[in-house]
Amino acid sequence: MKNIHNPLIDFRYWVLISLASIFGTNTGDLAVRLCKLSGIFPPEGLLGLKHAGPLPILIVLFVVLWLLEKRDENKTELYFWSAILIIRTAATNIADMLAGDMHLDILLCTLVLTLCLIGLSLWWQTKRSQPIDPLFVPETDALYWCMMMTAGVLGTCLGDYLGDEYGLTLSASYLSLAMVIVVFSGYKNFLVVSPLYWFGVALARIAGTDVGDWLAKSAEKGGSGLDLPTATVISGFFFIVFTLFWKAKDKQL
Repeated sequence: MKNIHNPLIDFRYWVLISLASIFGTNTGDLAVRLCKLSGIFPPEGLLGLKHAGPLPILIVLFVVLWLLEKRDENKTELYFWSAILIIRTAATNIADMLAGDMHLDILLCTLVLTLCLIGLSLWWQTKRSQPIDPLFVPETDALYWCMMMTAGVLGTCLGDYLGDEYGLTLSASYLSLAMVIVVFSGYKNFLVVSPLYWFGVALARIAGTDVGDWLAKSAEKGGSGLDLPTATVISGFFFIVFTLFWKAKDKQL
C-alpha cells in the first residue's frame, strides 16, 4: 500500500490494532454462521471444512480492496484498516479450520506458526531499514500481509488454547492487562524494533481472540452472556468509532 494510506505507528495505532483483533474475532465467527444460514455451501461446509465457507469471499474482498487502493491517490487510512479487518476475519476462520475441522494439535499449530512468524520477521528485516520507520507502517506489501495473516492465525490458536485451559474471563483479563502494559511501555521504543513489533501484533491477536470470545459466549461457557451478533455490533461499534473519530497526527510525506 502507498504511504499515504498507512497510519502512524503510535499509541492510536496499537489501540486500533487491538480493537480490530476483537472485532475480527467476532466477524470471523459470524461469517461462518451466516454462510451456514445462507445455504450457499452444504451443511458440512466447503470441501467438508465447516469454517472455510467465508474464505473465498474474503479473498475476493481483499483483492478488490488491493486494486482500489492502488488507484486512489487520496490521503486515507480506510484501505489499511479495512485490510486489517479482512485479514483478521480470515485468520479466525483458518485457525478454527485447522484445530476444529482438521483436528490438528493446537499447540503444534502454535509452535509451527510461531517459527514461521519469526522466520518471516527476520526475512522482512533484511528487506528494509532498521528499526521501523517511525512515521509509517513500512512496506505494506504482500509479505507484510502474509505476516499479518500468520500472526492472526497464531493469535487465534493460542488464544483458544488459553481460553479453554484457564477460562475466558481469566485469560481475557490477564491478556488484556499484558497488552496494556506492553503498549504503554513500548509504543515509543521497543515496539518499533521489527521482531518486537510483530510480538506486539501477535499479542494483540491473542488477547483479541479471548476478549472477542468472552463477549460472544454465554455465561455458562464463561463469557459475558451476550450472543454473537450483539457482541459483533459492540466490538464493531468501538472499532469504527475509534478509527473515524480518533484523528491521526499529521505526518510528513
